[in-house]
Amino acid sequence: MQSNFDELTKLNHQIGVAESAGDKRSLDGILAPVVAFRRASGACDDRASFLEKVAPSNPRETTIRSIDLVGQDRAVVTCIVTMREGDQRKVFHNVRLFVRVQDNWKLLGWANEPA
Repeated sequence: MQSNFDELTKLNHQIGVAESAGDKRSLDGILAPVVAFRRASGACDDRASFLEKVAPSNPRETTIRSIDLVGQDRAVVTCIVTMREGDQRKVFHNVRLFVRVQDNWKLLGWANEPA
């Protein structure tokens, strides 16, 4: 069971690194075939529109708050993502729903809001 926690922790940190780098290819490999993403603004994106908007930005720091396994093939991860824009420090609370697809964890849903 620990390997699930380790893998989900690693994936969540990889998401921040890939987003900051504008690395659409890495994010594409983490996302499920269908994705729902709610931005901090309240706007929603599907998989294609989320990937389209990925662009290099300032580094993100991801702090995992909880990882809850629900059965064997679902997990809910909550985390805090912090980044700087100019002189401002921005903090976001994320809830991410992962599902196991062919033995790999994939991000199915993501809700983001200012912390």
